[in-house]
Amino acid sequence: MQHAFLVQNSGWMEPFYADPQSQLKPLVAAVAQAVASPQDKVVTLAFSQSAGKNQSPKVLAQAQGAGNVAANLASLGVARKGDGGANAALADTDFKEAVLGTITGPFAQAPGILWIFTNNKNSPNNDAQTRERNRDFYNLLHTEPSISKTLAFPLRMPVKGKLFEAQGLMVYALAYGEPAARALDQIMAKGRLSQVLNKPPARLKPVDAEAVRVVPRAVKDAPFMQVSLGADKRTVVLDVNAEKFTPQVGLQATLQNLFFPYVIESAQVAGSVTSPAGRNPLTVVPAQVSNLLPSQELPVEVSFTLPIAQVPSAWSAQALSAMGKQVLIPMNVELGFSGQRLALSPEFQTEMQTLFPGDPISEVFIPPADIRSSRVQIPLLLRVQYPLAPVIAAVCGGLLLLAGFLALGLLGGRSKRFNVVVDGIQRAVVMKPFSKLVLKSQDGQEAGSISRGFSAPRVDRVVDGHSLIVKAK
Repeated sequence: MQHAFLVQNSGWMEPFYADPQSQLKPLVAAVAQAVASPQDKVVTLAFSQSAGKNQSPKVLAQAQGAGNVAANLASLGVARKGDGGANAALADTDFKEAVLGTITGPFAQAPGILWIFTNNKNSPNNDAQTRERNRDFYNLLHTEPSISKTLAFPLRMPVKGKLFEAQGLMVYALAYGEPAARALDQIMAKGRLSQVLNKPPARLKPVDAEAVRVVPRAVKDAPFMQVSLGADKRTVVLDVNAEKFTPQVGLQATLQNLFFPYVIESAQVAGSVTSPAGRNPLTVVPAQVSNLLPSQELPVEVSFTLPIAQVPSAWSAQALSAMGKQVLIPMNVELGFSGQRLALSPEFQTEMQTLFPGDPISEVFIPPADIRSSRVQIPLLLRVQYPLAPVIAAVCGGLLLLAGFLALGLLGGRSKRFNVVVDGIQRAVVMKPFSKLVLKSQDGQEAGSISRGFSAPRVDRVVDGHSLIVKAK
């Protein structure tokens, strides 16, 4: 994966460069070290707004891995317009120009993650168009199809310069393309970034997926079934006894709002359970969610019928191969929210006002009005515990069968002597089990044939004019 670290250096960022206590550059380097692997392409850029000799975004360095990001930022200062001289005006800011310039430039329109470090002030040309340009950036974050995932990390970072002061810094993570979104998910799952940015990010996009988490508490009216949450904190695990299995399941659980920083003001909940064997609806009571704050949990009862009539027999190959332990049957739960209304959390609004007082771009956190539904996929794992008795029986049966084959092998190699009478004359013959013998008279004529199984031979055929008898011992 390729990463671009875009560091704002327009005039509004002056205190982040002038204050000797500023942690801007160390923060960028630490984030780069946390998210980029040694094999990743890493581009370090400064951005403001192109004007005169000042070009934005400006590539400071390109390398493999993030080892030199700190050194690449060491000499970075505030950009100026015109000829860039000391008396020139400080540069303005154009977020959209920076994002599109990175995608079409260093990224060459290939998937990648853009990490933007900004004071959250978008001020192209420092004129009355600022609000319009903010709306362009909003649309880029929320509605541009190529930007598949957007996270925002508001950070407290008080700094004071000669011209301005600030209380906070915003870090945006924009995934350009679906492969970048998957890579960003993996980065968040590994947890290294949370050691640098230790507060959960605001999820700006998508806001219609992974809306809630189901946290199971207990199984209702099913003493032979247990429920738990998997190690990934997402998978719902049902442990059942094969001999006591019933497909009807009732769970006491909670729905947890994962829509940070949004409140679910209202929504209707419905869902289904699927497996390779089929799909069944589920019910959630209460079905109406109201004013559910970020991370807040709502107690619910979830009822459904597993889409399998019965679990595999204890004598099935699947069960026997489990050696009397467990057979795993993966399924999937899908929950859907309809008639959904989201609102920004009051606590988050207060935090934004504290970190970015008078911030003209705070509306990027307002969820799009057309997002009226959302969905969540929850893995469901059915773990069936099988008794050991069938395994023991199968092993014993296999041993007996093996012993039988060994006995056959031994017996098959032993010959026995038997007395037969051909045309009134007795003689002795030697035969192996499962063999056949043609007998002749004294004058060399064929008299008939006999065959042997495990026991004594029997007469198969007698030629006309001859007699053939097997004498009992």
